Amino acid sequence: MTRTEHVALKGTRDGLVLYLDPAADFELLMNELDNLMKNSDQFLQGATVRCYAGKREFSEDEHAGLTTVLKQKGLELAGWMTSEEVYLPKARSYVPEEKDARGEEGTLEGHCLFMERTLRSGNSVQYEGHVVVLGDVNPGAEIIATGNIVVLGSLRGVAHAGATGDRKASVSAYHLAPTQLRIADLVTRAPDDGTDGRGPEIARIKDDQLMVEAAGMSGWRSKAR
Repeated sequence: MTRTEHVALKGTRDGLVLYLDPAADFELLMNELDNLMKNSDQFLQGATVRCYAGKREFSEDEHAGLTTVLKQKGLELAGWMTSEEVYLPKARSYVPEEKDARGEEGTLEGHCLFMERTLRSGNSVQYEGHVVVLGDVNPGAEIIATGNIVVLGSLRGVAHAGATGDRKASVSAYHLAPTQLRIADLVTRAPDDGTDGRGPEIARIKDDQLMVEAAGMSGWRSKAR
């Protein structure tokens, strides 16, 4: 989830939801929305978004203004949500939903967020589904996902997969050296020794332990952290 004081953009299984503070001035909401989207429009181009503002009703001019701002950022307004969802603007929260259908063991089917950029210090991504980063995750950045996390680069920040308690979730990266790695309720960190040159790795829970495995042509080898 990305957010400002009065505006929040959250990825759910059913797509993006834009939360607007019903008590805030419309111009303030649009200014915060513009600031919120400045660092997000690169990977949200062409997406649709539903809006939720509680019981507040927007005028035709306000609705048109919101549509214009979203269109400028490459987003399409898909409609308004009338049923209230759980959202805590000052705390991270996840809305329990039906479990995703499963294919092979350890594989989750569901929504996936693709990010074609590097996450730098201070960036925080929270998503109900899987997250794939086509770049690096630098120290000071974090990813929290209810599904799997895949980083096609170096993972040196914080990663929390299976955030709602799914122990079959996994975290993988070409260079796995997180400051903190968590899957469901288990947590670990990268060892203090050098980690360069190990190659692609995947972390998952086995026998109630968080294990890191290195992928190679000959198969998998297990490494306990």
